[in-house]
Amino acid sequence: MDLLQLCQTGRIKDSGLTACMGTVSNAESGYTYILYFPVNISKVTMYLNGERFTGGRMIILPILSALFLLVLISGVLYGFFTTRAMKRLTTAVQEISGRCYLPVKDSGVFRDLYHSLNTLNEEIRASDRLQVQTEKMREEWISNITHDLKTPLSPIKGYAEILGDTGGQSEEQCRRYAGIILKNVSYIETLIDDLKLTYQLENGMLPLNREKQDIVRFLKELAIDILNTPKYENRTIHFEGTADSIIFSFDQKLFTRAFRNLIINAFVHGDETTEIALCVSASDTELKIDVSDNGKGMGEEMTGHLFDRYYRGTNTGQKPEGSGLGLAIARDIIGLHGGMISVASIPDTGTKFQIVFLTD
Repeated sequence: MDLLQLCQTGRIKDSGLTACMGTVSNAESGYTYILYFPVNISKVTMYLNGERFTGGRMIILPILSALFLLVLISGVLYGFFTTRAMKRLTTAVQEISGRCYLPVKDSGVFRDLYHSLNTLNEEIRASDRLQVQTEKMREEWISNITHDLKTPLSPIKGYAEILGDTGGQSEEQCRRYAGIILKNVSYIETLIDDLKLTYQLENGMLPLNREKQDIVRFLKELAIDILNTPKYENRTIHFEGTADSIIFSFDQKLFTRAFRNLIINAFVHGDETTEIALCVSASDTELKIDVSDNGKGMGEEMTGHLFDRYYRGTNTGQKPEGSGLGLAIARDIIGLHGGMISVASIPDTGTKFQIVFLTD
């Protein structure tokens, strides 16, 4: 019964086995064979037509050859394009190093790379211009500071020779000569002190001794101290504050140097009628100090370089006093305290320095 069922249905009832059946003949006898498989499989019959395969081969082989040739040509063209592009990039880098690069339109596959090269070229050229400008200012400053050091040395030497003359001078003349010598020595000491302080600030070597103090009282006492100096006793400093007392943590010695530089700079570059106004205001988040004057004012070019080291202005008709480091020192001291300083000026109207400190 099982064999009969296999012959009729190809499987035994309730069995997962699969059978394959066929018949063969030999002379007058016929035979039936059954093959068992251990798993369920599908019966697939494949036929191979030799004539059709031969004809298909004549079509497939040219197609494959054409595809291979197309890939080969594409590879050669892509390699040529890539090599040419890399050569252009190499030339561009060499031109940038030689400062003869001309910016190209950043398009195509390498647009990001060309954009980076254009940006790099702009930054290098800007750096070169800044270096030339800085070097020019440095050379001018060295020339000026050399002249400034020689200027006080001449009267020191001259009056010292007079005092050393055996011809004799009166006591009054000796005191006058000594006063001139001391004045010029003090000027030299100021120049040297500016150089030393600039070096310390630039290299982070200056200790910061901050203490909580009344900034309003400090600025008032500083203004009084400057006005008590014989050279500025006839000048005017106005003071305005939003509160009688504002507590702020700062280094008194450094703040004295910074704000003294700002005030003296306004007096030096103004005339006898120049007046200065100090305005102090505070909020929950910041402390603001304005130092303004009604002096000659400056143009945009001068204000743009005002805080640069060694910069001494563009007015060659009158030689400015100082080392050209005063405002740079003031900016560095304010920055050391976490503050920011900015300047706004109008020619023939006046100049205003604004200093802002965060108090959070």
